[in-house]
Amino acid sequence: ITPRAQRRLIREVTKDPRTTSKELQASLASIKVSVHDSTIRKRLGKNGLHGRFPRHKPLLSKKNIRAHLNFAKKHLNDFQDFWENTLWTDESKLNYNNFAKMSGPKFLQSAVIDSLQAIANA
Repeated sequence: ITPRAQRRLIREVTKDPRTTSKELQASLASIKVSVHDSTIRKRLGKNGLHGRFPRHKPLLSKKNIRAHLNFAKKHLNDFQDFWENTLWTDESKLNYNNFAKMSGPKFLQSAVIDSLQAIANA
């Protein structure tokens, strides 16, 4: 694989982390570079881009996001005994789907899939 093709792979995966190795293989074929999809995955791995599963999170409206932020700011300096008496009811299992991403924050909007389970239970 040429350095130019490798830079193209990194650029495409950085732009859209959910791009599959088969899609990248087709993209390289358009510039007449024939590479096996496992080679693509290995090259991306050597550059810190590993296949990962995106996190699922409940689908939150702008209103709910503001309410969560206001709650966090309001209770920022509360003592430990306040939190020990708090009933946490939003704990849920996280499910995953595979896609390539750089290591870093797990809950960036580009690295999560909204779960419609929250809407179904509303």
